[in-house]
Amino acid sequence: MSLSTQDKVVYPTAGGARKWFSSARFSIRETLPPRLDATIGVIGVAVFLLLWCVLSYGGLISPFALPTPTNILSSLAYLYERGELIPPIMRSFWRVIRALFFVIIIGVPIGVLMGAFAPVDAFLRKIINGVKAVPVTGLTALVTLWVGLGESGKILYIFLGAIFYMIILVKNAIAGVSEDYTRVALDVGASRWQIIWRVLLPGALPQIWDAIAVCNGIMWTYIVLAEFLNSNAANLGLGGVLNNGLRLSQPGQVYGMLIVIAIISSLTDFILHIIRRRWFNW
Repeated sequence: MSLSTQDKVVYPTAGGARKWFSSARFSIRETLPPRLDATIGVIGVAVFLLLWCVLSYGGLISPFALPTPTNILSSLAYLYERGELIPPIMRSFWRVIRALFFVIIIGVPIGVLMGAFAPVDAFLRKIINGVKAVPVTGLTALVTLWVGLGESGKILYIFLGAIFYMIILVKNAIAGVSEDYTRVALDVGASRWQIIWRVLLPGALPQIWDAIAVCNGIMWTYIVLAEFLNSNAANLGLGGVLNNGLRLSQPGQVYGMLIVIAIISSLTDFILHIIRRRWFNW
């Protein structure tokens, strides 16, 4: 006895199964459409905020361990009214920008030389790998001895947190350029420096820009520690405001500064990504 059309069970073929999983967007390394990517991202943030509200407003976690969103917003509003929010943001941002400038002008040339010339890589690789393994917090005493606890000390501290990663990432970007391009350049008579300027640097530029974005994020993770050094009302940054919140037992202020730092870091990463997609997308 045959089944009616409505009663038939349809078992997907292998091709149909692959098509179903592809439509569900769970294929390995598949790129999501921009709108779907943004939608899933918003859902993720909403779930995180919902969980936060349940834990904080529901009293499941102590307010000192996890303040409510209302408490954090109140703390930020209080700091803004006292003029202790925007000036610290500008000071911290300016410190990161200056440190990033020095990371680029020092780290990129060294990384290019290491990626292009094996003797330079052999000479510096072990030194850079060794120093990179030293916690930046352990360099606080050296920073103090070298330049003191003023503005220069803060910038140097942030600089040391990212410079070695910049060198390594740039070196890998140069080394990752296809060897075929170098061979063609040599065949047409290009010199070593012409190969660096006209082949390796253009070929590695997208990855070098990604390295700049990575180091920007790294430096924002060190801003709090850097601004613990000799902070006062005249040079107060976001790290100093956070430290004041710790001393005064104001968890809303502490969390508020962490959220502000995360937002600024994310926005700068987003801007760098837009620039990368617009001008360095090859």
